[in-house]
Amino acid sequence: MSTDGLSFNRRHLLHGLGRVAAVAAIAPTFFGAATAHAHHAAQELTPGSPGCAGMDAGRLEDVFARLERRVSDGLFPGAVALVARRGKIVGHRAFGSRVSGEDEPVTLDTLFDVQSMTKVLATATATLALVDDGVLHLDDPVAHHLPSFTGSGKAAVTIRDMLRYSSGLPMDNQFLDNPDDEQVFQLMAETPLEYATGSQVLYSDLTYRLLGRVVEAASGMDLDTFAKARLWGPLGMTDTTYNPPPALIPRTAATGYSAIRGYVVRGEVQDEQDFALGGITGCDGVFTTARDAAVFCQMMLNQGKYGGVRVLDKQLARKMVKSQTPQVTAAATDVSPLANLLSTPKGYGWELATRRFSNAGMRLSASSYGKVGGAGTFMWIDPARDLFGVLLTNHGLPTPFDEPGWNQMLRDIGSAEFFEGIVNAVSDEW
Repeated sequence: MSTDGLSFNRRHLLHGLGRVAAVAAIAPTFFGAATAHAHHAAQELTPGSPGCAGMDAGRLEDVFARLERRVSDGLFPGAVALVARRGKIVGHRAFGSRVSGEDEPVTLDTLFDVQSMTKVLATATATLALVDDGVLHLDDPVAHHLPSFTGSGKAAVTIRDMLRYSSGLPMDNQFLDNPDDEQVFQLMAETPLEYATGSQVLYSDLTYRLLGRVVEAASGMDLDTFAKARLWGPLGMTDTTYNPPPALIPRTAATGYSAIRGYVVRGEVQDEQDFALGGITGCDGVFTTARDAAVFCQMMLNQGKYGGVRVLDKQLARKMVKSQTPQVTAAATDVSPLANLLSTPKGYGWELATRRFSNAGMRLSASSYGKVGGAGTFMWIDPARDLFGVLLTNHGLPTPFDEPGWNQMLRDIGSAEFFEGIVNAVSDEW
């Protein structure tokens, strides 16, 4: 990427941040459905002891101790972990440093670059919210909302296909040397299909970047503005944002060194293509805290509502976390940790529990669902146990980002050990 391109992209990072003030005027009319759907108070998260939630305090402490040991052994700089059951936060701990090698302790309110957790925290849920509002429909052709989405077979690709990672598009198609954002999105939208739409599952950043563009076209706002108004604001997720403003940078964990940018990335999305596009995209870019992510998890357990606010129709919330990909089976596709991410059955945005190579291990219930972020962040929800865990680290994207790198990151962080450990701490199953 040229020096001029880098300069352009740094300026472009602020794209959309100035629009948030305008949402107050827009929200009462455009987001009327969110208000109309508010019912009586739903379950909200409150602090509680492990015992009152049917969990063993000693076994839970073992989970946190193992995580702390990984940090002290230098496998990654820092982490925040949160465990909740039956609406009670039974553990919330911070470990290590926000910046590798620096004396800057992680605190409970540290923000992390959650990379692909963006796909559910923002894009998929925003898409379904627009379906809930009657603005979009699951079987709408993508080309109806994104006219640049052209090419052989692409007229038949629907929003549903994109949500469930079955659009036919490849995993990615990057244009880092082009500083013209609109031209890059045009080129991405023109990417040829790689397989017959709906015939398989292929996890795709490209698909979700373009789905984010559909949300923006349908709502008339960038994803940050829309998600804050329609999802995060009503849920009270006040620390969740794209492109953290300067005031939040001291609370934000750094990820890794960027050879392109020439510095350690902090408060900027680590993925180079999403940074080049201004930091607000459908596949990566969200920053959040463990507490805000926990509110989102509890909203999902509550099937679309939290407190007095419903942000998603109950039936849509249910469909979001059920398999929407009958064309594939876990038996045939769950053959390695990376294949688990790329090819196994999926919901709308969410990964689903499998028995072999899930990044959450093998002890979660069959109905469980979750999302991993490539820089080392995880959230998994077990509705059968009314249990979830959030594990946010600043491990950073694997280098290189290939199968050995992915496997090493999962081993370093021990995500399977963490989630298996919290299941092991559920005492009322003994």
